[in-house]
Amino acid sequence: MDVNFQFQRIHRIDNSQKEFSIRGILSLAWIDEFLTWTSADFGGLKHYHPKKCEIWTPSIFNEDGVEDQEVMKKLTRRVLYKNGSVVVHVPGYFSTFCNFDMMYFPFDSQTCYIDLNSLDHFAEELEFRPVSKQVTTIGNNIDAEWTVDSASMASGQITIAKHFYYRVRIKFQLSRKPLFAILNIVIPIVTISVLSMMVFLVPVESGEKLSFSLSALLSLAVFMSFISEQIPASSEKPPLLVIYLTSMVLLNALSVISTVLVLLCHHRVSVAKETRTCNSLSNPKTTDVVMEKPSIRKLSPLICCGKDKKYLSASRALNNTLLLLFMGVVIGITISIIARMTNNN
Repeated sequence: MDVNFQFQRIHRIDNSQKEFSIRGILSLAWIDEFLTWTSADFGGLKHYHPKKCEIWTPSIFNEDGVEDQEVMKKLTRRVLYKNGSVVVHVPGYFSTFCNFDMMYFPFDSQTCYIDLNSLDHFAEELEFRPVSKQVTTIGNNIDAEWTVDSASMASGQITIAKHFYYRVRIKFQLSRKPLFAILNIVIPIVTISVLSMMVFLVPVESGEKLSFSLSALLSLAVFMSFISEQIPASSEKPPLLVIYLTSMVLLNALSVISTVLVLLCHHRVSVAKETRTCNSLSNPKTTDVVMEKPSIRKLSPLICCGKDKKYLSASRALNNTLLLLFMGVVIGITISIIARMTNNN
């Protein structure tokens, strides 16, 4: 039996459900010696369109079909020629499960298979012969998210319960168009990750240092929940983008802790100032007498604020060190992850 497949377009690709669905036309052709006739005996009739119950048709099953695995139950077109040649066309949607490798998302390439067989007939009873190794493409097959790099067809034998059956395998090699994901996922995540490190440049006096850091952390958490809905639940090969996003969430959590330490170091100065102010107000006469002396008045900034300057300089040094450290880590991880995703081939 000759087998041919014509690919029309991609119907649906669901990453999270691992579903691959296309629209195409499956064509089967064989010769039945019992259905021949002489054209002159039937008024010059050369071909005939029989009903499904009038001729024998093989049962074709989609091995990994998502819904109904019986292919021949779909609407078919049958043609019977005077020499006994039977041609059956089966247009429709062919859906199957596909193991998506999302490691390099959104720069990933996928390989999906549609396996067709007939378990009602052994290999010696029914043999599938592909008309061509390359699948014919018809119509407008342009998809907004995916590009079909190649489509091929091959037949072979499979063994089930010590019996041999023929199977036709249609192979599709797809590559994702990454522009949408780059604009809506990658660039916002990288931008938020870099901006979150700017928390160390926010003045402590503004009072927005901690809220800025927490806002960036919550934004990354929202993106993580969004991406988890787009990819299949698998622990074998997690996407590099998810690894990057998890790393950024951990770094932001560390930056929140570091921001709290910087605030504690800074506000220790304020506590010390308030304590000395209260002591001065409680002993105004002593303070006035001491400050009346010119030599003491010149040295008062050093005497009263020596500890303040020590804490303040330590706070600034810690803040600048953390800024350089976190920025270096974020930029390094970002460059390495993006370079690995784009060089997946």
